[in-house]
Amino acid sequence: MSEERFCISCHSAFPAGQDKCPFCGTSCKNENPGGTLPSSSVLADKYTIGRVRDLDGEGIYYDAFDNEGKEPVIIREYLPVTLCSKRDENGNIVVREGSEVPYKTTLVDFVDFYKELMRLAGRPGIARVLSLFKANNTAYVVFEAKKSVTLTEWLNKQTELLTFEQSYQLLTPVLLGLSAMHELGLVHRGICPDNISITADGKSYLTGYATLSLRSLASDLKPSLYDGYSAPEQYSTTEFQGAYTDVYSIAAVMYKMAAGTAPIAGAGGVCPTLKQMGADVPGYVSKALDAAMQAAPLSRTQSISELRMQLENSAKPKVAAAVRRPAAGNGAVRTGMDDRTKTILLIAAGVLVAVLVLWLIIRSVLPKKPDDTSSLPQSTTSSQASSATPTATPDRGTLPNFVGLKLKDVQDNSDYNQKYVFTISEEFSDTYTAGAIMKQTPDAGAAVPENRTVQLTVSKGSKQVEIPNVLNLTRGDVKAKLEAAGVTKYNFVGITNTDPAKNGLSVRMDREAGTKINVETETLTVYFAEDAVAPTPTPEPTPTPTPPPPVTEATPTPTPPSPPPAA
Repeated sequence: MSEERFCISCHSAFPAGQDKCPFCGTSCKNENPGGTLPSSSVLADKYTIGRVRDLDGEGIYYDAFDNEGKEPVIIREYLPVTLCSKRDENGNIVVREGSEVPYKTTLVDFVDFYKELMRLAGRPGIARVLSLFKANNTAYVVFEAKKSVTLTEWLNKQTELLTFEQSYQLLTPVLLGLSAMHELGLVHRGICPDNISITADGKSYLTGYATLSLRSLASDLKPSLYDGYSAPEQYSTTEFQGAYTDVYSIAAVMYKMAAGTAPIAGAGGVCPTLKQMGADVPGYVSKALDAAMQAAPLSRTQSISELRMQLENSAKPKVAAAVRRPAAGNGAVRTGMDDRTKTILLIAAGVLVAVLVLWLIIRSVLPKKPDDTSSLPQSTTSSQASSATPTATPDRGTLPNFVGLKLKDVQDNSDYNQKYVFTISEEFSDTYTAGAIMKQTPDAGAAVPENRTVQLTVSKGSKQVEIPNVLNLTRGDVKAKLEAAGVTKYNFVGITNTDPAKNGLSVRMDREAGTKINVETETLTVYFAEDAVAPTPTPEPTPTPTPPPPVTEATPTPTPPSPPPAA
């Protein structure tokens, strides 16, 4: 950690050791719990640590500020309490003796999980991961900070239960995010109202990510499970977890929103359905959530796509099969046949079978007539055709044309999100601007696939982009301007400078503004003036004193003797 400190309020830099910010007066006293990073400290020479937000068996969440990007962030520090003993004076994590192997193994799992999650940046329903780095003998994840409240807090502010349609629309981004995670082989395992956030504009997204070790009862970490929402297999030492684990949990959240209470299993481990709870939901919704919350994983709805299809099924009336009811007479119902009748029927059936077998034997030995049509393809009668007609495939309509639209506009369209499941890939293009959809599979006009999945290829913009002029700007402004121009690979290097007016500003680049750079293979370096260093004054040479001329003692000229007085 740097010895320099930043104010968590005004973000000004000042030397360590001061009790308050010299610029705004905010107290710099550390109020974070022992063993955590102190508030106002600087992590990785870039992030100012604020207060501790939350702790669990896998690590710590901090409010923080990106001093270069000039934006608030949330930082996750990997610090498993069961494997680590303390933090040394330099901030490094100290692993408990004997726990070195499980610590390294779980740390690798942590890093690998968030590397994959970073690939989903920009997808709906997913908290954006901005950075992943190692420091202090551990790893850190930096999340984008959004103004939001948890679903628990949001529901507590509602004066009445939401309709299922309202709940489903609110959670649609989360369902899309889960589908995207499952495509990469990631499982959330911690879905509950506390780990779903709602933004001011009513958009939902997932938080509370963790590795398998934290979401399993038997592991090296202190487990973090959520009663009523964690799937039964998470409490088992023998069951596997998968996408169906998240299906259970998100269905439990919908159950809570419809019933007003979390699902709780009764006798025999069976949770009452929403209809049994008296919830005002369509029957097919109650049935779909019940199927998604089966205790046995193999008996449960297996994917988010399948759950969405069941929940979006229109409540069409089903024609009940005709049931013949026995007629009641004299207060009694005849429910069977006597033995004599049964015997007669068995004898008749036997005779019929014998006659049929004899007829087949005779027919097989007789010569066939030329006009015998038994060897020709048999036409199907109209009555047979009508009875053999397969059930018609439901018409799901045709796909619209997404090519040319901005991905953000498609993702923000609630109608599209409810009808389709999007998977995203990116490619460079000299034809389409960055963020525009350049290809879709299936094509526009094709029938909507049964799983309603549409592959969208999104432009990353041209590989060759023009370098903008970013001189005399702060780091945050340079970053914003470069990324707006499509330059994504860049380095910031500090150099000493003697001009106080240039302090903290960009003073030159390693190539000229207006020239082209390949954003896939080339990196731009921007140089920033560090704190101005006043030139050391050169002392004026001390003049060598001129020695005084040597003092020569004058030899007195002898005075001639006076002449003797005249006689």
